[in-house]
Amino acid sequence: MTSGTEFFAICRWSANVFASRVLRVAQGDTSLPFTCHACTYLFRPSRLPTPFQSAERFLPKACNCTGVVGCKFPGGGPGRLQPCPVEATSATGCDSGV
Repeated sequence: MTSGTEFFAICRWSANVFASRVLRVAQGDTSLPFTCHACTYLFRPSRLPTPFQSAERFLPKACNCTGVVGCKFPGGGPGRLQPCPVEATSATGCDSGV
């Protein structure tokens, strides 16, 4: 079960990632991949690392998927999203394949 502050942090992070993706689509960003796996994790506490607040800094802060590499979020599987091994300090998040 997720506490109220954890749930709020998950909602805030999910809304930011989702809004950044929608904004890129609205702007006609041609570098976006066709497939986005982020939806598998957004607003789903059971698919995100726990405790979320301490792991949040290692997750992408926004949609930064580009080109043929595709979505930075792993697709498929019943498991949880694993955080990037180094802290994501840029506004675009982790570029190490998360």
